[in-house]
Amino acid sequence: MPINLSEPLRWTSADADETALLEDLQGNILDGHGRKATLHLMLRFGADAAAARAALRALEPQVTSALAQLEAARAYRNTGQSGGPFVGLLLSSSGYARLGIADRMPDGPADGAFASGMLARSAILNDPAAPDLEAPYRDRIDAMILIGADPDGPDQWTSQAAQHLADMIMSGLGSAVSLITAETGRAIFRSNSAGEAEGIEHFGYVDGRSQPLLLQELVDREAAGGGIDQWNAAFPLSQVLVPDPGSPDTGTAFGSYFVFRKLEQQVKAFKAREEELGAELGIGELAGAFLVGRFEDGTPVTLQGTEGLDHPVPNNFNYAADSAGARCPFFAHIRKTNPRGDVGRTLVPNPQSAADFDRIREFDDDERRVIMARRGMPYGTRNQVTDPSDQPEGGVGLMFMAFQSSIEDQFEFTQQSWANSPPFVARINGSPGDPVGRDPIIGQRGSEADVVLAVPNDWNDAAAGTTPASLAEFVVHKGGEYFFAPAKSMLRAL
Repeated sequence: MPINLSEPLRWTSADADETALLEDLQGNILDGHGRKATLHLMLRFGADAAAARAALRALEPQVTSALAQLEAARAYRNTGQSGGPFVGLLLSSSGYARLGIADRMPDGPADGAFASGMLARSAILNDPAAPDLEAPYRDRIDAMILIGADPDGPDQWTSQAAQHLADMIMSGLGSAVSLITAETGRAIFRSNSAGEAEGIEHFGYVDGRSQPLLLQELVDREAAGGGIDQWNAAFPLSQVLVPDPGSPDTGTAFGSYFVFRKLEQQVKAFKAREEELGAELGIGELAGAFLVGRFEDGTPVTLQGTEGLDHPVPNNFNYAADSAGARCPFFAHIRKTNPRGDVGRTLVPNPQSAADFDRIREFDDDERRVIMARRGMPYGTRNQVTDPSDQPEGGVGLMFMAFQSSIEDQFEFTQQSWANSPPFVARINGSPGDPVGRDPIIGQRGSEADVVLAVPNDWNDAAAGTTPASLAEFVVHKGGEYFFAPAKSMLRAL
């Protein structure tokens, strides 16, 4: 029976074809690998394409399948025993070419974003020019090996398990593959009101919520915990999966496009501006919540004007009751990058007829197709792993990583037409909305003029008016690449 990509997969009762898919698909795509320490080996292939292909073919048994990852996660929940290291392998279009298998690339050489690579798309993304990036990213990266493992201790930044495996893998690859750079990731945490540790990014905000759930077991858990009636977190497999044309196993061989971006966060400057803005407007921590769309503990600012909804962090909400942006401004990071129905509400503001509601459903479907499966990981060290209190001026940030079925329609659309674009929910159907400003967290203006944000003077009080505020860009793109996560059978066939 053909794989049904139009709905989430219930993996615990998978049929034979679905099981074959999970055995062939790389892990980390349908659900995050869950390891708290990572190494990211950026590679370039040498002139001997045959030797490079042989090296990757020999590496294939170590690449973690989706099924192996899911079974290890289930065992961890039942016994507390670690599932051991995780290994993923990603190839760029230049990697396919250097391996001599450009004809096996997904979607063929006509796919603009993947075939061109991230460097060639800098004008679309408003990225810095190549000379302004970190040195390893001024040229194409052929491949990335992602290693996830346990840290040496709960308060340790290092992972000997990850480093040992990386050394073994690089030794096995031999002279056919060279290491360009290695990025080190480590999850950091804050303690919530229940004393539990929740993952945060370096600005101090709970991160990782609002993911598209691609496994029915995760959907069931979300529905039981916080509900999915206001914003449905269930997404089809087609959100991230595409057939892998490089595999001989047609019908069950799939892969996913993968975006990697190293984003430096200027923590000291951001927190200073956040505090300054709160003092100027007399709204305190609301200032940061207006910029992000959530308070630091994860409480959505559209639900209430104070912290406290952090156990669990809510995800079942939308902006239908906040059409004026008086609770959560339209420019807020999480509203800009996941409008939760705002596209339809903006373009059909007063639906009357059946045709109007049909249009809204179409807009909602289009909007949801943009959502990516994010797998980000912080990098850089702080004064402590949990509840860090220092404020670095640089050297820390987020390795933004995301799986999707189309780089152009998902990542590039989100960055160009939503985050970077002053209009709200711009151009999803060709029609721009009203200018509200760029995403204050990940928006990049490039050479374009800055746009002043209209920050609410109070929460849920449109009559209180707004105050104009300018913000520098506190997140700086340092380099990255577009990759594809091939099926394990494709690697065996090299």
